[in-house]
Amino acid sequence: KHPFDEWISASFDFAEARLSGKFNEKDPLQKIASHLKGNDFEKFKRGKALYETEGYCITCHQESGAGLQAGGYPTLVDQLWVLGSEERLIKLTLDGLQGPMNVMGNQYEGQVPMLAFRNILNDEEIADVLTYVRNAFGNKASVIEAATVKRIREETKDRKSFWSPEELLRIHPDIQ
Repeated sequence: KHPFDEWISASFDFAEARLSGKFNEKDPLQKIASHLKGNDFEKFKRGKALYETEGYCITCHQESGAGLQAGGYPTLVDQLWVLGSEERLIKLTLDGLQGPMNVMGNQYEGQVPMLAFRNILNDEEIADVLTYVRNAFGNKASVIEAATVKRIREETKDRKSFWSPEELLRIHPDIQ
């Protein structure tokens, strides 16, 4: 009946599995993204592996998705930069992001840019990692399709600089 701290959840899950007799769940990730099925769940799993690649998302946004506020890396948990416009999220992933922004009442100076993945990840990989981000850490949102990434990549192919938060919010104004 009482909430418990994040650090104890793995021990609790282990004890619960032992006591219930459910030792061999097919895929423990299914518990995290139980709302995703079939190909969408496979996309989520591939995205998790990409997210956790050293030097990619996990480096700044951390395993929990909570980011490092003091370092200027915002949370990915329950916020509209992640859960809102798919196109905005794809654009900032393709070409990076730099500049001041407000995320859930926290002001980020944006002096350290988000890495541009245009020349690092292909369309399917970007779709996978964004599907993971939009459906991990307690988030629940639509999956991102590689065809959508491909279209946006083509539409923005001449872009040679990071996006600024202000610029993206003018184009995709769903964040207040």
